[in-house]
Amino acid sequence: MAKAIGLNSLKFMYNMERFATEIYQTQRRAFAKIEIADKLRAAAENEQQHTNNLQGRILELNGNPSRLGFLFQIVGSILGLVTRSLGRLFMLKTDIWIEKRAIKDYRSFLKSVGFDEKSVGLIERIIIDEERHVDTWENSIKILKTKH
Repeated sequence: MAKAIGLNSLKFMYNMERFATEIYQTQRRAFAKIEIADKLRAAAENEQQHTNNLQGRILELNGNPSRLGFLFQIVGSILGLVTRSLGRLFMLKTDIWIEKRAIKDYRSFLKSVGFDEKSVGLIERIIIDEERHVDTWENSIKILKTKH
């Protein structure tokens, strides 16, 4: 792996996972007593695990996690608040778009960056989780529509 490119790609993914964690933590307050709040909490925990796994891999490769991570958390909180204020349906559609974008970016990294086998496995597992999140938000939209 071209070490710098690989580490920078892992750092980008690390930042995006911090971003997603904050979005979901902020958005779950929009669903006080329905099952979607539990799904958002579970997704936030899953995204946090991705963050932890990416951080661990970056450190194993003798890199340092991005110093900009806290900015991604702040922006994630802001986006979570904005989407929450625009309605639950809009919020979930935005979440689908964000997850699909992450999947596209991560697959692109797998094609263009010569990652080592361990990093490839990590990224592939993250992509599977992100695809599951898309399914979860699509099903959550169906739940919302049937409750109205």
